[in-house]
Amino acid sequence: MARPGITYEQVASAADALVGQGDRPTIQAVREALGTGSPNTIHRHLTQWKAAQAPAERQAARLPDDLAAALAREIERQASASRAEAEASALYAQANADELAATGEAMEAEADELRNQVTALVAERDEARDEATQATQEIERLRAELERERTAAESARATAAEVKARLTTVTEQRDEARKQLESQTEKLDSAVAQKEAAQRVGAVTEAKLKNAEDRIDTLKADLERERAGSERLAEAHRADLAELRAEAKAALEHEQARSDRLSAQVEQLQKHQVARRPTPKKTSQDDSKPSK
Repeated sequence: MARPGITYEQVASAADALVGQGDRPTIQAVREALGTGSPNTIHRHLTQWKAAQAPAERQAARLPDDLAAALAREIERQASASRAEAEASALYAQANADELAATGEAMEAEADELRNQVTALVAERDEARDEATQATQEIERLRAELERERTAAESARATAAEVKARLTTVTEQRDEARKQLESQTEKLDSAVAQKEAAQRVGAVTEAKLKNAEDRIDTLKADLERERAGSERLAEAHRADLAELRAEAKAALEHEQARSDRLSAQVEQLQKHQVARRPTPKKTSQDDSKPSK
């Protein structure tokens, strides 16, 4: 935004005040009196003010009339020549001064425009600097958040690895339980009367183990999909595993108890059959043949 220029009235008033104080109304004096103003603008207004001033009256010395007339003619002649030369020089100087003043005013306007552009550029620079600072702060915040997410992911992977190891342990325990169950089933096969019942029990137990395997596989699949899950889900998994372990243990204990009962029944049955078996008669013919 260009600075407001001083007016002709301000310059004329300052020049009149200087003349009234007995001082010369120069450009610098007018500028100091106003406290502001462009020298080029003051020059233009001061030139206009000087052109409007009436020439001061001069008092001529009293000489004899004939001498005064001759002197006046000579003075007038020389004055005319000097005035013509002075007026020509003054007009030339005034033209140059006016041209310089106009050029100075144009340069001042251009300087004001450049100052405005510099001010705008400084404001844009400050705004860009603020935006860069904010962007840097946002990058640091995102970097810290990424680091927290990375730490959480590492913790989740460690938890997933721990749960997977526990699942492996449970699978091994299940396999061991299956082996023990198979061993008990083989023992139960010796009891002919209870063979089918034992097989049904084994089938039920196998179904339970198969159900347990399916649940474990489901948990493993859920764990892979929810690797970055919370500790609460891991606790739920551990609770399910504990429940499965308890069910498998209960099934094994139940089968062991049934196997023990069957073994006891078979042993009792065998003893009963031995007790009821008649004593073979000893004859000469039967000495060499076992009793049927």
